[in-house]
Amino acid sequence: MKSKEISITFMSGPLDGHTMRFDQPTTGDSAVLTIGRRENCDIYLPFDNQVSRLHAKLGINSVAVTASESVAEPLVLSFWLEDGESRNGTFIERDKQPLRGRAALRPGTLFRIGRTWLRLDIPLPE
Repeated sequence: MKSKEISITFMSGPLDGHTMRFDQPTTGDSAVLTIGRRENCDIYLPFDNQVSRLHAKLGINSVAVTASESVAEPLVLSFWLEDGESRNGTFIERDKQPLRGRAALRPGTLFRIGRTWLRLDIPLPE
């Protein structure tokens, strides 16, 4: 995996173990990945009938931080997950209550869209 990517790994369902990779936004920018059954969604889940057409959004913010001798252009990535008013809800980890609004998401966190479990990952620095 390149250092300028994030990845989403399927943790259940027919794509279990499959990883999708996306470019990180450039420093100072943000990106939004759409998740759902609609064909133009970035994370397309046509096999899960519990997933809405536009089920959720995953946001990525890239913020510059103070440089140091060891890192010339450091940045901090932050992530959020937002339910798209789906019928069956979006869930983070073991929380039994569906997500309301937007919630911060840490790399390594599992989240469920319909019946499909996914994990957010970022690469380790080289």
